[in-house]
Amino acid sequence: MTMWTDLLGAEVRWIDAGGVRTRVVSAGAHGPPLVLLHGRGGHLETWHRNTSAWAGTHRVVAADLLGHGCTEAAGSEYGVAELLDHATALIDTVLAESGEKRATVVGQSLGGWVAAWWSRRRPEQARRLVLVEPAGLQAEAERLADPRVAAAYEHGGEAFKQVTTETVRLRLRQLMDDESTVDDEMVELRRRLYAADGATAVHRAVRRADNSRWLLTPEWWLEHRVPTLFIRGENAHVPAAVVERAAANSSPVGQVYTVPAAKQWPHYENPAVVNTEVARFLNGGTS
Repeated sequence: MTMWTDLLGAEVRWIDAGGVRTRVVSAGAHGPPLVLLHGRGGHLETWHRNTSAWAGTHRVVAADLLGHGCTEAAGSEYGVAELLDHATALIDTVLAESGEKRATVVGQSLGGWVAAWWSRRRPEQARRLVLVEPAGLQAEAERLADPRVAAAYEHGGEAFKQVTTETVRLRLRQLMDDESTVDDEMVELRRRLYAADGATAVHRAVRRADNSRWLLTPEWWLEHRVPTLFIRGENAHVPAAVVERAAANSSPVGQVYTVPAAKQWPHYENPAVVNTEVARFLNGGTS
């Protein structure tokens, strides 16, 4: 099996998102829109083990974020503000295409951070949120005070200094609980995307961006009103207590599901479990 057998029946296409040429993969012809946003330094293929599972009941659109993957590098600072503007335009386009007024957004890491802010900017459009190991719950200094996170951050950055098969594999290994699950196809795909003209500059800018005023603080969650499912890896970097506090502060209270034997990419490491839990939540159930 490869990622393209997983995505069999899906359509790769380009859409205009606020004037930005944006690459998406679409699957499913019926149901409300479900938009998938990947994490920092990622690309839409990170969802290849999930897209078809959700396409039976939703119109699924996985997208490359601004300057990521094959989407146009039309930003300057690549902070949350710019990524949010692009994601908002993207979701507006998806809604217009579908004829629907509301969408559910699934965001991982940086994509989750952006998705949360999108729900605050456009609450009338937000049906539900699924946040997979969302970034933005801790300040950078707090995150890097954890030696595990600091080491992963340092090793992960090697792929932006020199793009090789080895450095890209090292970066992907930081995301997995079981490092042996990093497959050669994903390594080669990401190496090619990182080697594209301008890609390294974008990824470095994303790392440098000052997102301090966009933090998802405990107080921020007290004003959150969108039903939200938080998915975390059992051995992930964000402490369970931080995620649980964000969920508890939400109204309605957010659900938290912990995926066993998973780290930063629980949707990739244990897709069967995540696909089932997300489907249950999308259809109005609880974990």
